[in-house]
Amino acid sequence: MLMPPTIAILIGGPSCEREVSLMSGKAVKRALDSLSYKAIEINVDNNITEKLKKINPCLAFIALHGPYGEDGCIQGLLEILGIKYTHSGVMASSIAMNKEMSKHIFHYLGIDTPKGYIINREDILKNNIRIDYPYVLKPINEGSSIGVHIISSHEDYLNLKDNSSTIMERMIIEEYVPGIELQTAVLLDEAIGTIEIRPKNKFYNYEAKYTSGLAEYIFPAEIPDNIYKMTLEHALKMHRFLECRTISRSDFRYNPKNEALKMLEINTHPGLTELSLVPKIAKLTKGIGFNELVQIIVETTQKY
Repeated sequence: MLMPPTIAILIGGPSCEREVSLMSGKAVKRALDSLSYKAIEINVDNNITEKLKKINPCLAFIALHGPYGEDGCIQGLLEILGIKYTHSGVMASSIAMNKEMSKHIFHYLGIDTPKGYIINREDILKNNIRIDYPYVLKPINEGSSIGVHIISSHEDYLNLKDNSSTIMERMIIEEYVPGIELQTAVLLDEAIGTIEIRPKNKFYNYEAKYTSGLAEYIFPAEIPDNIYKMTLEHALKMHRFLECRTISRSDFRYNPKNEALKMLEINTHPGLTELSLVPKIAKLTKGIGFNELVQIIVETTQKY
């Protein structure tokens, strides 16, 4: 009797989002097991090449998040090894993960995004800042809202300065967009829906994203029809321009007072945890359960 081909679920890695990756990996493993695939979780470390060569998987399911997992690095390695892999390719992954590059493409495509610029650590510490309060400081290539600071006043700035270990050498500084947090899912080249997030804390931070009960989810988002349509159009436009594969998630802020919709980023490797939003939107719009979504991702990858 022939053994089924092996799927390697890539988990962990060295990024700050390691714990999120482990949660995604466990959920994917449960789904693949229930679908009768032969799936093996592989912790990504310096020996990942040897590990992959040893098991020779037919496919790598990327459940990594953050640098080295979402930014084209692991994708490039898998290309060299000749292993098919889920989610987007090297180019789409690297550009989407880099918020500076993403902003250039937003502008090129005519998609509105918060005003901002790249700032170095020295200028932050010296308060050489050209944006009025409130503003947002965030890393160029992190996800899950890690390292994001909302600075609403000089007191907030002084607190940030007192905790300067969180300030990186280069960051993005942006105008703060008040209003509604929105996230749009794209599945198989279709923008399938936009969900509204109402965090119970100051903003939709890492804790709120991965702790049950710290955010309320409204679907479909309670925003004007024309704005809802715009979220779908912008998300699909970026997905197609970057040549993303299978799934992506785009994040927006909408200010009802001036009716301004701003795109923040596109995520080519959205989370697949119990609280993740792409599975939630797929279920609510298409009736696609988590296991079926994982199967779609695997079967689509096998066709590339």
